[in-house]
Amino acid sequence: MHPNPSISVAAVVLTNDDGQVAVVRKYRTDAFIFPGGKLEPDETGLQAAIREVHEELGVVLHPDQIHHVGNYTTPAANESDTDLLSQVYRTHLPARQHVQVQAEIAELRWLHPAAPEVPDGYRLAPLSSMVLQNLAHGSL
Repeated sequence: MHPNPSISVAAVVLTNDDGQVAVVRKYRTDAFIFPGGKLEPDETGLQAAIREVHEELGVVLHPDQIHHVGNYTTPAANESDTDLLSQVYRTHLPARQHVQVQAEIAELRWLHPAAPEVPDGYRLAPLSSMVLQNLAHGSL
C-alpha cells in the first residue's frame, strides 16, 4: 500500500473585529478554504502565508502580526486521494485594511466559528471545518 501524495501549504486564519473568520473559494471549486497556498522553493511557511494573503485578498500582513498555531494533516479539498500538510497561522485583520478578492479567488465569506454556514451546493474543506471547530471550542 502506497501513502497518498501530499501538498504542503500555509493557511491563514484571518479574523475580523466581529470574531468572524475569512474563508475563500477558488474558481471552479466547491470548497471554502482558508486564505493561503503552496510554498515557493526556499520559502518558509510564514513567508508563504504573508505572500498568499496579499495575493488573494490584497491584505498586507507583517511577520510580527501573524502567529503559527499548529501543523495539520487533512484530506485535500480539491485533490482526490491527496493529503494536505498545512502550517496554520492566525492573525487579526489589520486596521484600515481593505479586503479585495483577487487572483484565483472567486468568493470570500466571513464565518462565525461556532456556526459556519456556506451556501447550498458548497462545503467547508476538511482543514477549515477542523480549525473552525477548534476555534469555537477555544482550543486554538
